[in-house]
Amino acid sequence: MSAALRGQIYWADVGHGRKPWVVVSNNQRNRNLSTVLAARVTTTPKTGIPTAVRLGPADPLEGSVLADDLIQLFDDEIAAGQSAGALSPATVLELNRALGIALGLP
Repeated sequence: MSAALRGQIYWADVGHGRKPWVVVSNNQRNRNLSTVLAARVTTTPKTGIPTAVRLGPADPLEGSVLADDLIQLFDDEIAAGQSAGALSPATVLELNRALGIALGLP
């Protein structure tokens, strides 16, 4: 498999059933390591939470990305899954903002 790309959604089973995860680590890291950092996508409505990014009509799935629910996925975990597509550029910008809040970045 080629390196996972930032903003791409992959299906992976990390012990709780097959769920969608958005790659949030940078592409250089993704090319050089056997893991990626990913944020969970949920279909449960999350309103009023600044670290939850609602997916819009230009995105491949409905729901929200939880910028404060991050895990490390191994390449074989996402290789066994499927790509659901990529977030829209506008959603990636919103996710960047939410990640900053979740990680306490200025």
